[in-house]
Amino acid sequence: MLLPKDIVVFLEEARPYDRRLAVAADIAACWDACLIAVFVATPLGAIPHAYAVAGSAMRTLLEQHRVRVRDAEAQVREHFEAMVRARGISAEWRFSESELAEELMLHARYAGLALVPPFESSPEPSMTVRMAEHVIFGSGRPTILIPDEWANGQVGRRVVVGWNASREATRAVGDALPFLAQAEAVKVVCVCNEPDGDPECREDPGADLCRHLARYGVQVTLEQVDGGKVGAMLLEQARAFDADMLVIGAYGHSRLTRLVLGGATRTVLCQASIPVLVSR
Repeated sequence: MLLPKDIVVFLEEARPYDRRLAVAADIAACWDACLIAVFVATPLGAIPHAYAVAGSAMRTLLEQHRVRVRDAEAQVREHFEAMVRARGISAEWRFSESELAEELMLHARYAGLALVPPFESSPEPSMTVRMAEHVIFGSGRPTILIPDEWANGQVGRRVVVGWNASREATRAVGDALPFLAQAEAVKVVCVCNEPDGDPECREDPGADLCRHLARYGVQVTLEQVDGGKVGAMLLEQARAFDADMLVIGAYGHSRLTRLVLGGATRTVLCQASIPVLVSR
């Protein structure tokens, strides 16, 4: 099994990053991978009333913004380099002032795994939300969302897999194999909302997947569930299992310039209190 050899983590100036960086560094050390950090500066346009000033006031604001970003980058980079030295891993530092989530997403295309900030429940998505959406749906790479408050040191020790035999779920399981093969315990939660729909839901749902994972040495148990609110149910299953990772396939489509997520996907991404590995 090939392990990812480059891992990219997005570190934003405007929100906590410690846990995300620590998890990324630990994974890189475990897999002997290069850790790539992308520092995402807060754009000037995100500062309240930034465009309401002009002349000398604008020049002063621009200089203050430049100094603040420079100081913030230096502080985060110092923390990053200390983690890299402590773990003895190879690393690369990148700086981005791009306001376009699509451009930020491109960093993930040239890495084996991406770690991004969690989603926020907001009618007007922030750059964080847009970036995470574009990484998940546009990069073609597996993505892990790390909650800001995540305090558990290890990720991938106890894993819950949401399974419905779809293409998206299949991709997620394949992308998660490096974690599943090293996990102490894995639980497959097979969801069947329409018994006469997916052929796998007619007889023994999830059994073929469990046999597939067992061939990789994965210690797996299976639970079959029917109906209900899938997103909330997966979160409850993860909580009851004391999981430190949830694996799901992401569902969504593009509507003009916005990405519209499926109901279960949005529930998990917005409400999860544990790391979530998502594939598209």
